[in-house]
Amino acid sequence: MPFCKQFWLSAAWVATAGAALAAGAPATPRAAAQANAASAAKPRQPDAEERLVQIIALVQSQQLDQALQAAASLTADVPHFQAAQLVYADLLRFRSGQPGALTPAAVAQRAMLLPVKHAPAAPADAVALANATASAQGAQTLEQLQGLQDEIRRRMHSSQALPAAGQVPSEFLSLSPSVRQVIAIDASQSRLYLLRHDKGQLQLVDSFYVSVGKLGVGKLEEGDQRTPEGIYFVGRQIAGPRLPEFYGKGALTLNYPNDWDKAMGRSGSGIWLHGAPPDQFARLPQASDGCVVLANPDLIALMRTVDKLTPVLIRDQLQWVAQSEPQQRQNTEAFTAVVQQWHQAWMQDDPQAALQLATPQWTASVEGQAWQTRMAALFKGRSVELQDISTYGWKDDKGEIRVANLKLKSREQAQPLSLRQYWRKVGKDWRLFSEDLQNQS
Repeated sequence: MPFCKQFWLSAAWVATAGAALAAGAPATPRAAAQANAASAAKPRQPDAEERLVQIIALVQSQQLDQALQAAASLTADVPHFQAAQLVYADLLRFRSGQPGALTPAAVAQRAMLLPVKHAPAAPADAVALANATASAQGAQTLEQLQGLQDEIRRRMHSSQALPAAGQVPSEFLSLSPSVRQVIAIDASQSRLYLLRHDKGQLQLVDSFYVSVGKLGVGKLEEGDQRTPEGIYFVGRQIAGPRLPEFYGKGALTLNYPNDWDKAMGRSGSGIWLHGAPPDQFARLPQASDGCVVLANPDLIALMRTVDKLTPVLIRDQLQWVAQSEPQQRQNTEAFTAVVQQWHQAWMQDDPQAALQLATPQWTASVEGQAWQTRMAALFKGRSVELQDISTYGWKDDKGEIRVANLKLKSREQAQPLSLRQYWRKVGKDWRLFSEDLQNQS
């Protein structure tokens, strides 16, 4: 039987990678995105994930020697890349005539696997992992193996799961020119997408493997080991030296819980995008206590380019739509009209008309009443311009909301007032339920 038919969990995953290489297509989302990016002015070296996908494509094309050499090189260069170590270990085991952890029968017959005794020279990490997976003692080892298998599947799937050109996550309705980039995270694919905003259009420029909470997404409370879903914004950057090693080379903080989370009674804090511990290149697909974890090179790349207040969308599964889709445009225009109506009510010195656009709970609250006083003072006798509107949509089992970031500028102000508003769908109408002043510094 051909090698590629015996080796691997599913020949379908391998075939897609091999077909991509045969057609000359980029092998990973990052390669494809960066190949299309305007900044791609000179050749670049494949990253660790691209090299892993290429190794599996070599297996698919039955080029075992080349695959083994490439795996040896990758594991030597990135010794803590456990998924790569597992592939390399399986190649070594197969070469020595033994079943590997990735062969279909191996998972069912784990007790029969033997340590690697006769194999080409390999890094100590590869042999150690091969022997560890071969012995397969205890639930923790089985869980680790299954997690690595899942990681490899997700990386392979993502190599051919790029959104079509011109598509964006449906939650990004409209972006002001000041928003340079957005981040979208698909937990089901263990994927973070970085999109660049230019002249009203979003373009995919990079893609990274990520790990999320041990129990998946849908965070409800502190300590539930879930990653929140929602629209969030980058707060501050924390450099690696200021953090314990567990958080890798740094972190980007997020504003969880946002005002919608608070309204729904969701608790917890300290949700970050951060790096991996020094003894791991990447973590398993579901391994964190709620944060989104990237390989350190990927985290560093994000920290170099991402601004404060960059939008971060986290979904269990992203829905990609064409930016020109009529329904997307209609949703944007309909809500923008609501924000304009709110602005005009204040401009016409009609606080009651403005307050009719808010929920009774907001207008009756201490925070809401204090904010009404501040807004009335801002608009009183002044021409206040509405600037830099960005709008985001969100819908979950608790309701549908819109998040609006905007600026208010009058001649009397040295700097515009930056606001973030949260609106909730009540029947057929949008009602404001939270409005906060944003710190731009």
